Amino acid sequence: LMSARLRKILGTLVLPSRCLLCGKESGEGYPLCDPCRRSYLTERLVDLSLEGDLPGRCNRCGRPLVSAHERCIECRETEALSAIDRVLPLYSYTAEAQALLTAWKVTGMRGFSAVFAECLALVIARTQGTIVVPVPPRPGKLRDRGWDQIEDIARLLETQHNLKVSRCLERRSAIQQKKLGKLARHTNMRGAIAVKKKIAVPKRAIVIDDLMTTGATLEACADALKAAGCGKVYGLTLFFD
Repeated sequence: LMSARLRKILGTLVLPSRCLLCGKESGEGYPLCDPCRRSYLTERLVDLSLEGDLPGRCNRCGRPLVSAHERCIECRETEALSAIDRVLPLYSYTAEAQALLTAWKVTGMRGFSAVFAECLALVIARTQGTIVVPVPPRPGKLRDRGWDQIEDIARLLETQHNLKVSRCLERRSAIQQKKLGKLARHTNMRGAIAVKKKIAVPKRAIVIDDLMTTGATLEACADALKAAGCGKVYGLTLFFD
């Protein structure tokens, strides 16, 4: 059942000029005011790096640790993430995060694309010599929705943040990951991502996505990239569930 907190936040979507987080007038053309953008999003990214130490986080999947080990229990006991070198999800999937993601992906408030692109760019800029690789959309997504949120971000990373982007991957499976359980997600993505024909892959890549649940999509991307000659593959997502 939806929490009262989430219902309250989503309720503000009927008044998109109001910030989803504080309820005040946003003045930004989308429901997130500048003070909340800075305090909730960008100020949390200080010193976060794909190659540096991640105090309190698993050095493989990037989730918060509950012990002093460098890896979480799942990454120590399974090989679910073996091809990808490290994943760094930026924010926990809280009620506030769910409201932001729903406003962006489901309601179609594309002004959030610039906000999220800025967040990713702050971390990507600290990782020298890498090229951004967007997770490819499932077949039919562009026809069904008319846009792809990750491509929106990729375009902004190129045009607004001067980062190099390689759209070298394609997706073969049309089944939505969100409709599957944990094990089925990995099974569905096995062999579902491939490198496009006659396109060279970067030597060092950062695969970007919006939400990491099991990491199956990022792992499939890393598998395809490394099989084609990529030496290092990182994953960078906005949220983790």
